[in-house]
Amino acid sequence: MEWISLFVPAVFLLRFIRGDLVASLGDTVKLSSQVNCGEGTAQLIRRLKDLSSVPMADSTNGVLQPVEEYRSRLNISSSDIFLKNVNYNDNGHYELMCGDNIERIIKLAVVFASNISAYEDETTKLSCFSLTLDEHLKFVQWETNGQLVIKVNRSGNVEYGERFTGRASLPPDWESAGNLSLILKGVQLEDQGNYYCYVQKESKEKGDPAACRLRVQQERSSIKTFTTPSQHTQSPPAHKEPSCIGITVFIGIIILLLFVAALCICIGWYLRSHKSKEVKSCLGMKRCGNREDLPPDQEVSSGLVT
Repeated sequence: MEWISLFVPAVFLLRFIRGDLVASLGDTVKLSSQVNCGEGTAQLIRRLKDLSSVPMADSTNGVLQPVEEYRSRLNISSSDIFLKNVNYNDNGHYELMCGDNIERIIKLAVVFASNISAYEDETTKLSCFSLTLDEHLKFVQWETNGQLVIKVNRSGNVEYGERFTGRASLPPDWESAGNLSLILKGVQLEDQGNYYCYVQKESKEKGDPAACRLRVQQERSSIKTFTTPSQHTQSPPAHKEPSCIGITVFIGIIILLLFVAALCICIGWYLRSHKSKEVKSCLGMKRCGNREDLPPDQEVSSGLVT
């Protein structure tokens, strides 16, 4: 009877459990949607391991407001309750109550997310490992932003999330090697975010590491096409074209100088040879004319003077 009295409240509380919430260190997580307590008093508490409670928010004039300790970290709207900048000490159970009645139980697991960077359209791998030889293993599952990425069971049946059909996969030997890493093809900008790895056995267990934060950068090709044209269009005029023009001009000047020099030599030779003929002709005429007029005794002397 004592065992039954302990068991019944536990079964009764199961209907209030919202399920596991997983958040990465430093993130903002939605703890719960608001509850309507009517005329009752609403309260949000943190349930510690020793079963003691720590108040987080109380209703004032029918409106739920954070207590002083959580004023900077709880964001309460008319529809939802958010916990900002989660830290490792935020791991645990939370209860949303109306009066003395528990309306909702939330279990929050805070994990460290390893950072992965990838370029758009590339294939990337998000690491995760777990013991998979357990006979109770049912399936492996990856999630992001509360949505399914891929779910694979031991029979090899695969279920994809809406945006990940044909793009997400696990290594072929995932079960024998315990390698549950997510292989994501054709990464898109909208794929950026936190990814969580789970193994479903008798209960839902987190992989190791349990989370990866994917950052997607603009594709490499678009960066290259933006920078390389300037290198190709500016370099040739600066180096190749001026050198070709300079060599051509230099060769032209050399050829022109050689031509002018040859022309000068030809003209000089022509003038010199022509003048020499005229001088010889003139001298020959003088000699002939003088010899006829001079007496015989002066021919020799005149010839010597010449």
